[in-house]
Amino acid sequence: MTDNFILSGARLLLSDRILNTGSIVVEAGIIRWVGEGIAPLKRAASTRNEVLPVVDCGGTWISPGLTELHIHGAFGYGFETAVDGAALRCLAVKLETKGVFRFLPTILWDEVAVKNLAVAIEDSGLYGSTIPGIYLEGPFINPKRRGGIGLEQIYQPEAAILEKVLDACAGKLRIMTLAPEMPGIEALYPLLRKAGVMIALGHSDAKLSTRLPGRPFSITHLFNAMSPFDHKEGGLANVAMDCGADWVELNADGVHVSPHAIRSALRCIDPASLILTSDAVAPAGLEYGDYRYFGKTVRSDTSGVRYTQDGTLIGSSLLGIDIVRSFAAATGCGLPQAFSYMSANPESLLGNSGAAGRGRLESGAKADLCIWNNDFSTCKRIDGRIPGDLSFGDTTAILERVYRV
Repeated sequence: MTDNFILSGARLLLSDRILNTGSIVVEAGIIRWVGEGIAPLKRAASTRNEVLPVVDCGGTWISPGLTELHIHGAFGYGFETAVDGAALRCLAVKLETKGVFRFLPTILWDEVAVKNLAVAIEDSGLYGSTIPGIYLEGPFINPKRRGGIGLEQIYQPEAAILEKVLDACAGKLRIMTLAPEMPGIEALYPLLRKAGVMIALGHSDAKLSTRLPGRPFSITHLFNAMSPFDHKEGGLANVAMDCGADWVELNADGVHVSPHAIRSALRCIDPASLILTSDAVAPAGLEYGDYRYFGKTVRSDTSGVRYTQDGTLIGSSLLGIDIVRSFAAATGCGLPQAFSYMSANPESLLGNSGAAGRGRLESGAKADLCIWNNDFSTCKRIDGRIPGDLSFGDTTAILERVYRV
């Protein structure tokens, strides 16, 4: 394997356009040049006198890896269960089949479960690289908008409880969903900021008159479990649709939010702020059928994952590329735009913005690339190096020819 190479003849999904005959020069695992065609490669590559292998990608797609910012589990793994480091490593490999290279394990408040997750993340060896930290949904939310969250997992805002939460997360808490209308919540904002936690508003009945935290803040799964868009009093959805938040999550599986509402969100929200999420739970990625979740029977099918007893929607059955394609189909937007909402934008929230940030095919970025077959049903990862086999049948092959640059 080598970390110095050239990819050519690919359809590159840049953040704003497609290069149909694109090329990428990689040196020491870093993207050094991205452009159209192969003629400029000698000028764009290193001036060192060395031989770079050229990979003919045969017209396949290359994108940045996707980042699942809000995911409760997948492929049978749920983060509220006794997951360990080995399980997280296994899940990371499975998520790569959906183009997901990074994910933020999302969990409801349960002290034992959260402590276990923090230990598992540390033991996995993936902390920082594949798993940026923990996303905690609650416990300071409005019971009226709890959705699938149990009443036993909801608490009134108290500094002592927050300290317990932060201790359980062992410095790994990155995002916390809370309801800004809850009495006493404002006293917790400075503590969260000091701990480096992004405040996310959700599971909330807030109105436009509600005092919101200072920016930056994000909004958890727009339209779901929140006060709706209203033309007079206004709800939390109004804040999102009026560009009042720095980032806005949207579940685009076609079940949590209707295609009409998805299109409205696209038209109203700043393109740099919109983040596609799956809010997937443990049965996602598995065959449709009945499973157990939080001790209850759930059913996974085309209508998402729901509690069997009352039909409450608790999560998506789609992951990664499925969410991107669902969003593109609902809105008619191009693939570059759809991909950026699940790659560059979540990485921007996590603090990895700029030309050298993650989630972009740009000079200076790490060459953590996803190669897709023509219909986006299969992908392979290039993590800074050319693996031994990049082929999808006969469509992609390493050329024997090399260019001296």
